Amino acid sequence: MIGLRSRLGVHSKALRGFCDMLEAGEFPDNFVIPNALKASSALRWVFIGKGIHGYAWKMGFASCVYVLSSLVDFYGKCGASADARNVFEEMPERNVISWNSMLVAYVHNGLDEEALELFYDMRIEGVEPTRVSVASILTASANLEAFDEGIQGHAIAILSGLELDNILGSSIINFYCKVGLIGEAEIIFDHMVDRDVVTWNLLVSGYLQDGQIEKALNTCRQMRKQKLKFDSVTLSSITMASAYSRKLELGKAVHGYSIRNGLESDQTVTCSIIDLYASCGRIGHARKAFDTASSRDLVLWNTMISGYAHYGMSGEAFKLFYEMQLEGLPPNVVSWNSIILGFLRNGQVTEAKDMFSQMQLTKMNPNLTTWSTLISGLTQNGCAHEAINHYGQMEEVGLRLCPAIIVGVLLACNSLVSLHYGRVIHGQITKLGYWRLFLLQHLL
Repeated sequence: MIGLRSRLGVHSKALRGFCDMLEAGEFPDNFVIPNALKASSALRWVFIGKGIHGYAWKMGFASCVYVLSSLVDFYGKCGASADARNVFEEMPERNVISWNSMLVAYVHNGLDEEALELFYDMRIEGVEPTRVSVASILTASANLEAFDEGIQGHAIAILSGLELDNILGSSIINFYCKVGLIGEAEIIFDHMVDRDVVTWNLLVSGYLQDGQIEKALNTCRQMRKQKLKFDSVTLSSITMASAYSRKLELGKAVHGYSIRNGLESDQTVTCSIIDLYASCGRIGHARKAFDTASSRDLVLWNTMISGYAHYGMSGEAFKLFYEMQLEGLPPNVVSWNSIILGFLRNGQVTEAKDMFSQMQLTKMNPNLTTWSTLISGLTQNGCAHEAINHYGQMEEVGLRLCPAIIVGVLLACNSLVSLHYGRVIHGQITKLGYWRLFLLQHLL
């Protein structure tokens, strides 16, 4: 009964059953304890899971590979990867489930390099990987954009004769999309017999990342022909494609679909809708979507602030910036960047510089986007000397230059007819290998 409740997703009832079992004086076996741990991790009830851990040790399950693997999985899903590794290291014996649990724990917690190292150890130990093993290292490779490791993972899947199911196929598609090999992703997609919404969404996202907007939209149309229901990820992708291609009517249709299907409360969908309306110049529609959102996280606030900033509506952006803080959400670097951009787009150079100074006073480190926005904005507002001075300050803090910043400072040099600064920048461009870029060659 406990296992059935856990599989059905009624985790609190599963744990209630586990407690009732203990109160009745019955002793859980090595099948019941893993189900109780699964329910604890699903609910993120760490204290309950730790209690079960202690009980398992007390009842002599310290050498049971199934219980220990479940503990690794529990700690991994609760964000305690160090605890998961401790249990893993203490295991007297390990099977492929144990290794997979640790691999999944690392990937789940963003420890992708550790996952790749663990997979290497697993191979040395002679443990044959399963679809879960390979899917985990492909996900880690995709996150790291580790091309060689991902290719090796795909090769292992082929050589091991692993079935191309949704889990493995989706992880391979995700990897190829992340490293820019969309053609390879298409081949894998075409070879998959059974595809779910997640698989289709990955291909759509891959097309968007590759700038193939029409292919992304056509893939969504094929999804509808296959009678697949769009989820929040699909809607966000279509809305993003609509924003890129300025297809407002399509975006409106997506907005309507989200309302009819109860997805308008999803913040990812709401963010993409706000971005669509802002990109198409319908800032009023964007604000209406923002105001009607059932809840607002930092990303949602930043999306609306960015929309105002893009059109130089610095007053509205600034007002939202402080309203957000009154709601208890401190700004991040994206928030500050948008405010600085809004003032510069509106020609308010003094206010932009003040916000830049305030940002530094709050111990928020400006990133490359901050410096690029400030330098380019100062140049466009006729403050070339200040743009060059800020470029010097950026060098002092040790940030690596990027093409966008170099373009901004070169434009400043051109407006001042400054041969000295131009030669200095030319030297840095050559040193960094950016001299091949056409735009920079033109400016030089």
